[in-house]
Amino acid sequence: MDGERYLRILRLPELRKPYLLAAFAGWNDAGQVATHALMTLVNNWQAEVAGDIDPEEFFDFTESRPVISLEATGQRSLDWPTNVFYAHVLPEKDHDVLLLVGTEPQLRWRTFCRTILHVADQVGAYCLVTLGGLLADVPHTIEPRLTGFVMGGDLPPLQNLGLRASSYEGPTGILGVLHDAWRSTGKPSLSLWGNVPHYISASPNPAVSLALLHRVALVLGTEVPMGSLKAQEAAFKAQVEEALAGNPEAVEYVRELEAHFADDATPPQLGPDLIAELEEFLRRRRPEDEEAP
Repeated sequence: MDGERYLRILRLPELRKPYLLAAFAGWNDAGQVATHALMTLVNNWQAEVAGDIDPEEFFDFTESRPVISLEATGQRSLDWPTNVFYAHVLPEKDHDVLLLVGTEPQLRWRTFCRTILHVADQVGAYCLVTLGGLLADVPHTIEPRLTGFVMGGDLPPLQNLGLRASSYEGPTGILGVLHDAWRSTGKPSLSLWGNVPHYISASPNPAVSLALLHRVALVLGTEVPMGSLKAQEAAFKAQVEEALAGNPEAVEYVRELEAHFADDATPPQLGPDLIAELEEFLRRRRPEDEEAP
């Protein structure tokens, strides 16, 4: 298999019919909701690093540049775009979890997906579950709206997961290509997409990440650690309300969006200048948002 040679396996443990959970930063990850959700699981499970995919063949480094950072000793280190596999055992279940958290590549998507399928085959993965985020005309004041699709197998139906069936047609990202490649395995797959309010897209949205994780828990049939996401959600909502408080036009826009969802009317439009103003306010409120050196 040509994808095998791009893998760097540190330790691929024995897993029981694992679910492969995947999320990629970039076009598929509005508001960073998908990668933030899976990294919450990685960190709270203290999931074991199993290996990664060599970025050399899959990235244009003028687009996804490596990042230099300073260590505590003052030594400079270089971080490349990553796609990392993590393994976690669910002792109370008859299946485990393999997580893939990374960045959408620019090059050789079919080979990239074959590389992922090779790992899935090595661990005997039972199904694929991907998480994504898309910008939508939804208000932040309602329960996060999720869409998706299921292909094959005995996974829960969409309505049991509180999902609307996706009717999207058009350009796709690495998630669409990965699901298409996965069909050759004959195994089931599920795509979960969080709808992110477009007027606050500049800030990671823990509310939508939390909604995604609730669905992951239903699919896995077990509770999953939410960590500090609930506290992050409360702080995030408070920051959004603070940003809106000084913008009567934005407040009215949110009310019109709420009415749209109540009456199924045409969504209102918000001017790009006001969207940029709200995004900039939220960026300033995030202490961790710093420029890379």
